[in-house]
Amino acid sequence: MITDVREAALKVTNQLLQLKRPSNEAELAAAGDSASIGYFPRDFGMEEWDWPQGIGLYGLKNLTQDEYFPNYNEFIEKWAREQIQRGLPLKNINTTAPMLTLMDIGNLEDLALEWMEWVYHQAPRTKENGLQHVTSGDSKHELNLHEGQIWIDTLFMVVLFMGNMGVKYNRQEWNREAAHQFLLHTKYLFNEEKSLFYHGWDFENEHHFSEAHWCRGNSWFTLALPEFIYMMKGSLEEEIYQVLIDTYKAQAAKLIELQAENGLWHTLLDDPNSYTEVSGSAAIAAGILKGIRYGILESDYMDGCRKAISAILKNISEDGTVLNVSAGTPIGKVKEDYKKIIIAPTAYGQALVIVLLAEVLQHENLLTLNT
Repeated sequence: MITDVREAALKVTNQLLQLKRPSNEAELAAAGDSASIGYFPRDFGMEEWDWPQGIGLYGLKNLTQDEYFPNYNEFIEKWAREQIQRGLPLKNINTTAPMLTLMDIGNLEDLALEWMEWVYHQAPRTKENGLQHVTSGDSKHELNLHEGQIWIDTLFMVVLFMGNMGVKYNRQEWNREAAHQFLLHTKYLFNEEKSLFYHGWDFENEHHFSEAHWCRGNSWFTLALPEFIYMMKGSLEEEIYQVLIDTYKAQAAKLIELQAENGLWHTLLDDPNSYTEVSGSAAIAAGILKGIRYGILESDYMDGCRKAISAILKNISEDGTVLNVSAGTPIGKVKEDYKKIIIAPTAYGQALVIVLLAEVLQHENLLTLNT
């Protein structure tokens, strides 16, 4: 089993580094409102600096813990150097994602500190000091401000970086701000009745948009929370710790309950008529495995993880392309919008499967999995 997982991870990684664009890209680009179906040209490889590439770097970083794999630091440093030479995009929530990995590259320390100062002092805010989910526009020199909105994605794209920087530089104000953002996003996005997260909240109009419980959106919390708890290593106030842990446990239990027969999760978690989706499923399984490894969850969650891993391994093509990944997903006005998002190979789809397989290698009791 360990050989199968390593070989699959290596195939997926090699394909990430040379990811091909969709074969029907001209058709997608010609669509009337291509963004509504998830066609964002920046998503399909490692050529740009945005959140898909940030997740890609994070996936590569996760593999460096296993001696079987090459050291990808040289690739990561070269990628960053080339991006800087080309000119970096405007700072926003999504373009912060690469910094989660790049902050540990020695010659990028000044850039990481500059970016962190921007997040802390200059990033647009909502009511209650939430990080407004600003994203890139049609080019890296344009912004979509999403006035007054918080999205669940922000926890992974920015708040993990903030917490890591606080720990690394012993800046308690950054740690407190990271904890505040986790609490605020939980307060406004977690549906306690269903134990699932909404995609976003609009402070200006006081609504959850379509009230969708989107798979990959929920997975950002599932994957980020155990990482955040682990990095803080007991330094969180007890009340904050308990709220976050209780939320994570409730969500994990609900996710296992909603797992589809094929081992994946539906892109609308509570809608079995929506398609099952691999990137969110990989992040959910990886997040639950991290919770088990860090002692937050009991080992009886392993069966659900095994089902997910088997399903995801079956969604890796011979050339290492991760299949059945939903493309970039803006907040839908209605739930049906999520079902219209195209399926396409993406940098984050490759990377989240890498993160899962790297996590599997941390669990000896999973290595007897029947693939």
